[in-house]
Amino acid sequence: MSKTHSQKIGPAFSRRVLASRAGFTLIEVLVAVSIFAVGMLGLAAGAISIMRANKTAQFHTMATTLVQEKLEQLKSTSVAFVSSCANNCETAPTYLGVTFTRTWDVAVNQPQPGLKQITVTIQWSDYTSHTISVISAMPT
Repeated sequence: MSKTHSQKIGPAFSRRVLASRAGFTLIEVLVAVSIFAVGMLGLAAGAISIMRANKTAQFHTMATTLVQEKLEQLKSTSVAFVSSCANNCETAPTYLGVTFTRTWDVAVNQPQPGLKQITVTIQWSDYTSHTISVISAMPT
């Protein structure tokens, strides 16, 4: 006697089908959650790094603007009154809680006779110390 299709489907076959569809084991779930957690930690570290880089770029932009502003102010002053300043010549500008210290140096007959070379330097600290210098010349 040959088995028919209806005879193949019985209680034993149903148990095997249900057993194969039982779901994930605890180990599989723990491995998947661990992989997901490591990936999320990597994304969080990357986001922090990007935010720090953006903030540093923002401070660089502000420092460059402040240096250029001071240089233009010095160049618009009468040549006789332009002199060097090593420290505490002005109130230090602040931006987002960071203090920028500007100093400037005036060298006569530099880079050639008849010129004054003005070097404006700005320093600040956010995550690390930074310095930017801009050099220009004006006729004496």
